[in-house]
Amino acid sequence: MATEPRSEAPLDDPAVAASEYDTDYYLHSCIGADEWRESGGAEVAGLYPGVLTLAGMERGARVLDIGTGRAELVRVAVEMGAAEAVGVDYSPAAIEMAEETLRAAGNPPGARALLADARRIPVEDGAFDLVTMLDVVEHLTSEELDVSLGEATRALRPGGAIFIHTAPNANVYEITYRLQRRLWPGRGRRWPADPRNDFERRMHVNEQTMGSLRGVLRRNGFEDARVWLGRWIYTDFVPEERAKRLYHRLARVPLARRFAIMELFARARKPSS
Repeated sequence: MATEPRSEAPLDDPAVAASEYDTDYYLHSCIGADEWRESGGAEVAGLYPGVLTLAGMERGARVLDIGTGRAELVRVAVEMGAAEAVGVDYSPAAIEMAEETLRAAGNPPGARALLADARRIPVEDGAFDLVTMLDVVEHLTSEELDVSLGEATRALRPGGAIFIHTAPNANVYEITYRLQRRLWPGRGRRWPADPRNDFERRMHVNEQTMGSLRGVLRRNGFEDARVWLGRWIYTDFVPEERAKRLYHRLARVPLARRFAIMELFARARKPSS
């Protein structure tokens, strides 16, 4: 199924260099790292089957996972009945670990990992039923994301689906935290101006809200775009224990959940014609 890239023109350097995503990052700083690290790649986190169920993957589907990292989703997709699952990532460290993931599973037929930039993916047009992007959107600038979604559209068959997970929900940092910081009595130095950790500051160049993510999908020609909040409430960045309770209270109020829940999901469809 792999083909040569459509253009030989060099890509611009990515906003976040591939070297930022080193072995240490994949062993310690991204979802599913604990299960993978402690089992030497033999075990995968339960979120991957859950994601594919949410995405509506059917048996016999062909799946393209953009920003595959350690390729757990690729492995799980074929174990759940996908005819083919291809993971792409521009990090050499990711692909090395992806190959280890697949070896630990006995190199299941139909599962592959490719070293490739999300802006130029060496696959045929219309070859896939489902494209997944898990915790990738926030790592791409707006321009990079548009190009990558163009590649996703190209790779999908007419009527095929894209499924996205992204975190953080920008509202949590930019609205809820900032308002708390302004109003909390005696905040002093305990409330930093930017609550993000070091790797978020280096790697997150395009954090989303429900509205912005829906707009991105529509702008790139996808139909039936649905964006929803997950369940994850993350408060480690809040310096006061009492202040952390606000996020749990907001999460119980339907109209306020968007200011407390940290993760976003989205699903949309390539037009059928």
